[in-house]
Amino acid sequence: MKKIFNRILIVAGMSALLSSCSFFEVEPQVICSETFYNTEKEVQYGLAGVYGVMSNEAFYGNYYSVMYSNIDDLCYFNRDIGTNYLQYNRHDAGTSQVYNIWVEIYQGIRNANAFMEAVVQTEFDKDGKYYNEARFLRAYYHFILAQAWGDVPLRKNAVKTHDEVMIAVTPQYDVLSWVVEEMEACIALADEELDNSPSRITKTTIQGILARVYLFMAGETVKGGDKQAFLTKARDHADAVIKSGRHQLNPDYSQIFKNMIMDEYDKEYHESMWEVDFLGDRSSAESWSNGRIGDVIGLQSGGSATNYSEWACNYSYGQYDGSLKLWDLYWRTDRTEDEHELTIVNDKRQEWNLPPYNYAGSSSQPPYGSGLASGKSLAGVDRTPYVYDKVSTNNDPLAAPAIRNCGKYRREVVYEGQKTAKLLYTTLNYPILRYSDVLLMYAEASNEVSGVSQEAYDCVKAVRDRAGIKTKAMSEYDKESFRELVRNERGRELCFESLRKYDLIRWGIYVEEMNKYTEWTADERWSKNAKAARAASIGGYVKDVHIVLPIPSIELGVNDLLVQNPLW
Repeated sequence: MKKIFNRILIVAGMSALLSSCSFFEVEPQVICSETFYNTEKEVQYGLAGVYGVMSNEAFYGNYYSVMYSNIDDLCYFNRDIGTNYLQYNRHDAGTSQVYNIWVEIYQGIRNANAFMEAVVQTEFDKDGKYYNEARFLRAYYHFILAQAWGDVPLRKNAVKTHDEVMIAVTPQYDVLSWVVEEMEACIALADEELDNSPSRITKTTIQGILARVYLFMAGETVKGGDKQAFLTKARDHADAVIKSGRHQLNPDYSQIFKNMIMDEYDKEYHESMWEVDFLGDRSSAESWSNGRIGDVIGLQSGGSATNYSEWACNYSYGQYDGSLKLWDLYWRTDRTEDEHELTIVNDKRQEWNLPPYNYAGSSSQPPYGSGLASGKSLAGVDRTPYVYDKVSTNNDPLAAPAIRNCGKYRREVVYEGQKTAKLLYTTLNYPILRYSDVLLMYAEASNEVSGVSQEAYDCVKAVRDRAGIKTKAMSEYDKESFRELVRNERGRELCFESLRKYDLIRWGIYVEEMNKYTEWTADERWSKNAKAARAASIGGYVKDVHIVLPIPSIELGVNDLLVQNPLW
């Protein structure tokens, strides 16, 4: 059972730091940096501050992970535009969420630099492992920035004076080159295994993330370097993870996410290689870093703070739906010949990711809402689902599937436990890296380097076997068709995990694929309702400029050496 993060406030150089009680427990306190690192425990507190920014709402808690990164060809925001500019690709340099993401990630870099400079002066990190973790995180945060913004300031040292704020951008390629150099250097000192993994990085975590960075560098939007060399590096790092033997696919796909909902780590299979821990459920004044994953991208459940005793699902807005493209990936794409006539979806991931129900109701309605006959059950919990419009209770592909909620981060009581109030913030963790992703990265990189191989084919087949679907014989694939298979499999397996958007960008097809929303929403299978119109608006508005984010206006005003990204 993993423990939660607790807040530590560090003044005079390191502020608002969070500590992971996965490796220690403390009460909220204020510590001055001048007298901070007097014990190894205090060094751990500081390291936790480097990790802690990831759990804030502006980073993986919501803004970066959901509002920005999960708007892709498989997932769309289902609410009115209102002030939701980022989700509708209507953002600009003045959009507050863009600034908040930028600030939060750079806070992580600042924390890392301050920690690294301080810890080398102590005797409590003799083997350099704590320093090494901070060094990797600093590189990872720069990768996130370069991936989202392109050219960004590269900050290798802690900012101590006003003049040090002034720094020009470094070209994206140079930032990424520095990132992989730093990460490569971190491998040797990385722990093979930590008791609290996957909340902290290990050797295989670094190797898996390196595969991801190299694949991005090999992509269409990064200018410079030897693309084949990057693909080879990506393949080799993914291969190192596979050959380590530390990770396996969990036989039950849904169990990966049930573990995250139940606040447990998978100590048997270790498929979840790195995930973000969140603090509490905002039931106390100290709980400010809780994340909103289950609240915003989970399975919709309406209601009020007073009727939860009647509910099988805790509060969730359910603001994100799967697209028709995702539905078709499960229903129509990459089937074997004998599967074409099936009237059901045999991919076990489909109903978990796109469930045929959600929850609704009020004090005047039957428990769990109304609209369908009862009879659905989950681990002994009866539920009468509420359904949108014409969404079917079965797998009928002609029943407007594209308006189904994302179910991957559901807050069902059978997993999360009963909440007694309208708690919007959740402890539901968020995956950064999973072993299935590593298998698919290996298959993609290997195919691009040397075409279809038995090893690459076996990696994809393993993922599909776990899902319960058949795979054509290897002899039926050439380089191009296998590339398409891998891309599709990444969609089926990794949807709603903040990866698809950057996959489309590095493949050079982001704008093209997003513009297809207009075509998809005209399909007879998509109900002609407000959600269809919103989806069409989201996709139809995307242009080349949306491949990167604009540098925030506030930052341009503070740092005179910055210039705005091209096209913005």
